[in-house]
Amino acid sequence: MMLFSRILVGVDDSAAANEAVALGARLAREHDGQLILGHSVKWLAVVSQMAASGAIVDTSPIVNDLKTEGEALLDRAINAARAEGVEAQRHSLEGEPAQRLLELAAQLQCTAIIMGTHNRGSLEELFVGSTTETLLRASMIPVLTVRSGVAHLDAKRRCFERIVAGVDESEPSDAAIAAVLALPAEDREQVFFYSVAHTTDDREQAERVVAKAVAKADACGVSAKGRVIGGNPVEALLGAARERGADLLVLGSHGRRGLHRLFLGSVAEHVVRSAPLPVLVIRTQNGADAPRHSAQREPSHV
Repeated sequence: MMLFSRILVGVDDSAAANEAVALGARLAREHDGQLILGHSVKWLAVVSQMAASGAIVDTSPIVNDLKTEGEALLDRAINAARAEGVEAQRHSLEGEPAQRLLELAAQLQCTAIIMGTHNRGSLEELFVGSTTETLLRASMIPVLTVRSGVAHLDAKRRCFERIVAGVDESEPSDAAIAAVLALPAEDREQVFFYSVAHTTDDREQAERVVAKAVAKADACGVSAKGRVIGGNPVEALLGAARERGADLLVLGSHGRRGLHRLFLGSVAEHVVRSAPLPVLVIRTQNGADAPRHSAQREPSHV
């Protein structure tokens, strides 16, 4: 199935979620895809907090209010999708949002998940407890993130005509390249591959990575350009996206933690936190495996 043939959007009461619904509807319309809206009521935490306080309270009205609020949010999302000319499915869920959304995505064989992100504070605090963060680290389905305040594209244009992809020598990066090349031609009129070299010694390997990505594009009949850039990886990739006027930034990620996690495993999260454009993060099934290059040093390229 195509990347945007069956799209799940996580719905909550934030402006970022509204952006996610609008983007999901546009992508569903452009790709003749199916739009699915999901909202999960996390009422257990509220009930547990009240029980811990020792108060004897009937929690049924509170739970019912939360469910009613969730239904109202889904109603609003359905209407927003209709405004884009798309009829969407709705799913009312209960429990931890990230877990329930992942279960729903698997059950319905979704091809992409779209989530809003919130710029709520410092980088260190931004994703604490975030449903989006959990999905980025756990989902084997590509996750597309969008921040609130991101300007909508001209309705006369498709969502993703100019794409920048950060690439390195890893399987998630290969998967990200494949996803870009598999998009319809009208979605990738301009494709740019960037690899970040931290030092002069890294540049030769980064050049090979970029050349390999461009060669894959050529083999698929896709016109693409590549470039090696230096500097802080997050700033470098975001700068490249700005320079190219990109509509979408694509990254592969292992979703790994620890000292030797792949470069993009950490960079992808930091990019999502501050990117002024949608970011597509793609993981692979063996994302927890060791990276291809030596684990004796941190990777030095994208």
